[in-house]
Amino acid sequence: MKKVIATISLTLLSVVMFAQTDYLQFSRDIRSYSDRYTDDQVIGLYQNHYDVPRNTLVQLFSEFDYNWGNVVLGLEISNFLGVPVGELLGVYRDYPQGNGWGVIAKRYGIKPGSAEFHRMKAMMSNKSRYWRDIYDDYGRYHNPVIARRNRVQMNDRLLFLEPYSDKEMKKINKEIEKRDKEIAKREQKMMKKWEKDNKKIYKQNEKIRKEQDKRAKKMSKR
Repeated sequence: MKKVIATISLTLLSVVMFAQTDYLQFSRDIRSYSDRYTDDQVIGLYQNHYDVPRNTLVQLFSEFDYNWGNVVLGLEISNFLGVPVGELLGVYRDYPQGNGWGVIAKRYGIKPGSAEFHRMKAMMSNKSRYWRDIYDDYGRYHNPVIARRNRVQMNDRLLFLEPYSDKEMKKINKEIEKRDKEIAKREQKMMKKWEKDNKKIYKQNEKIRKEQDKRAKKMSKR
């Protein structure tokens, strides 16, 4: 009997951990898409898609460990469950670094393996592809309005948060400004490397072309 109970407990634990992995993977994917852009650019996209005020997004960004993947997951779960994002934050704080998403879903009736869980999983899969495509398009056009495609307009009731003080908002905005500078510096470094590599490839191709021309001239003289 003890073995049966232990086996069942282990199975349930495995299912919960597997579900948690799904949430973390979604968060990582969204973060990887946004990492190529400044926080202000990302905010512009999410403002257009979720119809969420800038200050609310900034506050969520701070509360969710400065991780845009967690912000999107929080907004999507809030919209999916119809639960205010502020309530989700209360649970999230007890399980920092994104480790409480499975707990949050289960607390609001989304049990691993249930029909609702699979529906949420399908939503996350579709949304991950959506944001991958949006960020790809944004990289080409740099127009945040493209995020209005199939937009999700969050109900104001779901977005209520205790507002930060001016001092707190100023501190977060300074952090965002610092992050934006670091991202711009990183992008500039990558661009310089690309230009350097491109010049190297061009020189190599020119060398090959000249050698081919030289051989062709020799062949024509025979």
